[in-house]
This record gives sequence, C-alpha cells and structure tokens, in this order.
Amino acid sequence: MLASRDHFQLIHFRGDIKMTEQIPAPKTQGLGSIIMNVFSSPSDAFSGLRESESRSTLWVIPLVVTMAIVIIITYVLATNEVFRQQIVDAQVQAMNEMVRQGRMTQDQAAQATERMQNAGTGMFMAFGILFGCIFVALYYFLGSLFLWLGNKFVLKSTAGYGKHLEVYGIANWIGILGAIVTLMMMYALNSMYASPSAALAVFSHFDVTDKVHKLLSALNVFSLWQAIVIGFGLSTLANKKVLSGIVLALVLWAIWIPVSIFLNVAR
Repeated sequence: MLASRDHFQLIHFRGDIKMTEQIPAPKTQGLGSIIMNVFSSPSDAFSGLRESESRSTLWVIPLVVTMAIVIIITYVLATNEVFRQQIVDAQVQAMNEMVRQGRMTQDQAAQATERMQNAGTGMFMAFGILFGCIFVALYYFLGSLFLWLGNKFVLKSTAGYGKHLEVYGIANWIGILGAIVTLMMMYALNSMYASPSAALAVFSHFDVTDKVHKLLSALNVFSLWQAIVIGFGLSTLANKKVLSGIVLALVLWAIWIPVSIFLNVAR
C-alpha cells in the first residue's frame, strides 16, 4: 500500500493487469471547525484524531489563550479593591487556621498579613501571573498524563501521550468559556468566589479553610461539561464506545476533586 498526500493508494493485481484503487484519506479539520464542534457536536470535534498526524496547535493555542485569561483575571484581582481585600481576608483566614494548628505563631501571621497589605500592585500581579501560568501548564501536562495512563490501562488505547494532550487542549475550549463566564459572575456579584458551581450557594460567606466549601466550588458546571467532552476524545483514541470514554473521564474527574482539595489547589 502506497500513501500519497491526499489519498491512500491500494495496488493489487488481477492476472497480468495491475489495478489501483484510490481511497480518500481522512480530512483534517480546521481549528475553527474543531472549536465549534466542541460545543455543538463533540464526536465530530475528535473525528479522525486517532488517524491524523500530531498537531501541536491543538493544545498550544488553547494553552496560550488560557494563560492570557489568567493574566486578565490577575489584573482584575490586583486592581479591584473589593477583590483584593477578599484575597487578603482569605489569606488571613488560612493563616489563623495554621496558628490554631500550631503550624505558625501569631507574630508570624501578623507579619505576613502586614506584608500582604503593603504589597504593591506590580508585585501582586507579577506573582499572580507567574504562579497562575505555572498552574495552568501543570494542569495541561499532568492532566494529559493521567488521561493517557487511564486510557491506556482501562480502555487499552494505543495512542501516545501527544494525542491525549491534543484531546485535553480541544476540550479545554469549554474551560476557557467557563473562565470568561466566571469573570463576568465575579463582576456581577462583586465577589471573587462567584462561579458557575455549587459554591454559588455560599459565595457570600465562602470560607477558604472549609473543605465543604471547596468541594462545592469544585463542582463546576463547565468542569463537568469539559470532563464529558474529554470522554468523547478518550473513546475516539481507544476506538471504543463513547459511553466507555465518558465514564472513564468522569471517574478521573471524581478522583481529581478530592486530590485538588487535599493539595489545596482547588479554587
């Protein structure tokens, strides 16, 4: 079998006559079509992904867009007095809890609080952007690693890590929309804890030291939606039924929620 750029050419012989048959190769979708299909038809968004060549743009572009949103949100938090004070209050809550547990003295907590209150906007933004972008990158690369391992051992997928990175990148357009909606809700409700999640019931008195509040925050509509769409991608790479991929993605998401709360990286 010989492969040309646009067709696969099958060559066989009948007697002394060589016969050829042209079979169209899978068409490569444009990024715009993929983004639209992510929201309207997830199966089509991942169509041909297993057979196609690797395309770094499928994960690099959403990664860059996500980091740009992190920069915008950091700027908003740094320049809005209400949000900035909520951040300080949250840090004070966390340090008071550490004092109560004996992990920090009262004097250390007071000094740390004073430094936070006196920190300039530039420094606040610099640290926020740096750590925000690092977390986004970790989510991308470690998240894709877990998807690859889960798909490999559970659904027996033979697709490599790069393909699962593409799946994560494609599905993350939903997360990008979720971040934009969250930013709008923060402004509308004047709270950095406002989000399209179960935490909407407690956003007015959100406690960063309360694990139940963190759990409610993790139960985000867009995160759930993104996990389901990832399931479409996993099933495509494993060549299994869509339901199998969705179940695997939801199980991995359910495992990640308590882990993120334990590691204190949940919103």
